[in-house]
Amino acid sequence: MQQLVVDGYNVIHAWPTLQSRFREHGMQSARDLLVQHLSEYAAHSGVTVTVVFDAHARVSGDPSRATIDGVTVMYGTRDLSADHVIERLANRAARAGAAHEMVVATNDRLQRAVVGAMGVAGMSVRGLSEELERVRAETSAAGERMRTEHQRTSRLEHRIDPETAARLERLRRGESDGV
Repeated sequence: MQQLVVDGYNVIHAWPTLQSRFREHGMQSARDLLVQHLSEYAAHSGVTVTVVFDAHARVSGDPSRATIDGVTVMYGTRDLSADHVIERLANRAARAGAAHEMVVATNDRLQRAVVGAMGVAGMSVRGLSEELERVRAETSAAGERMRTEHQRTSRLEHRIDPETAARLERLRRGESDGV
C-alpha cells in the first residue's frame, strides 16, 4: 500500500477513543486526534494518507483540501459527500493504473464494494486500527534497539582497546599492573 484513504467520520464513530474525545471535547477535537494518529502512521510507514470528512459547513463547489502534519485532509461539499470524494479518489487511481497501490479504510460495506469494483482494496476500521498499532509497535521496537545500541557504544569500556581494558580491570581489583 502506498496510499491510504480514510473515511474520517466512519472511523471517529467506530473507535472508542475517538468517540470519547467527540463526546467530551467535540467533533473538531476528535478530528484533530484522528489526524494526529494518521500523521504518526504516515511518518513511520511512508504511506501517503488522505482522510475525508463530510462537509462541516454546507458549502458548494470543489471539496476543500488542506495538509496537516503530512496528512491530506479533505471535506466534501453540499453536493459531494465524503463517500463521493473517496469514490473519485479511487476512480482517479484506477484510471492512472494505481488502484493496487490504494487502500480505503471504512466500515461502510457498500463503499468498500464500490471502490473494490474499481480495483482498490478496502480495509475495515478495525483493520486500520491494527495496522496503526503494528507500525507503532515496530517504531517503538526500533527506537528501543537504537537506544540500547547507543548505550552499549557510549560506554567507555566498549571504546578502549582490550589491553587497556585488561589493565584497568587489574587496577580495579587492586592487582599489580607490573608496569
